Amino acid sequence: MPGIAMLFVLLFVGMQTSFAEPISDCTRPLVIRASETYSPFSIKDANGMAAGIDNQFIARVMRATGCEFRFVFMPWKRALYAIEHGDIDILPSASFTEERARYGLFSVPYRNDIFGFVVRKGDARRIKMSSLEDVVRQQLVIGYVRGAYRGEAFKAFSENPENAPYIADVSMAPHGTQLLMAKRIDLLLGLPAAYLAQAEALGFSGGVEEHPFILAKAPVRLMFSSKTISPQLARRLSNAITRETFTDSYHSLFGNQSVSTN
Repeated sequence: MPGIAMLFVLLFVGMQTSFAEPISDCTRPLVIRASETYSPFSIKDANGMAAGIDNQFIARVMRATGCEFRFVFMPWKRALYAIEHGDIDILPSASFTEERARYGLFSVPYRNDIFGFVVRKGDARRIKMSSLEDVVRQQLVIGYVRGAYRGEAFKAFSENPENAPYIADVSMAPHGTQLLMAKRIDLLLGLPAAYLAQAEALGFSGGVEEHPFILAKAPVRLMFSSKTISPQLARRLSNAITRETFTDSYHSLFGNQSVSTN
């Protein structure tokens, strides 16, 4: 798996940067959220550094624009709060929503998320699904990472109070895998490739499998805090992303999750 180790990686321990105003040039290092456990996209390596293919790509974009940067590790929901309040500058792997657009700016897409499920070994055939209504019909429970966007179909499903018994939110993806193996949930919603990689790291590689049902495919972007990043700098970083998506190294990195460059 491609990875990187770079300087200026910090653990998030209640950091409050609270930068004074949006910047239009890279006059200081940009603070970028990283996940410790989102393999293969973002992980903490053995040296405590941010690694993974998203972080490798982001590093290329930052260097192409001449921006210094540092990664900070924090849970997803806390990262959304930090973006809203200007405590970090950039949140990778973000889906565009109208709610988030009220306090953030977005880059062009840099890869696609494919939303689906992992299940316990043997359940991919047993659990028949063609829509989320089959979850209710079979009295199943979906686990998903708290605060993560998983497409409009799941958003509508989760907002229906009648579906509350069929949804369990978790703080971090590895916890969801543990709940799945403990039979506390039946399906784990997210990016199957990431969950399979995490299951292997947790020692569960032979116990989980991908379900064939694909819920949604959606582009992901860099999300910028509108309190710290100006529209001009956001456009500059977006232009660097666009240029990078035309390179062979980009397509080698993301494979079938690459955005179209036609």
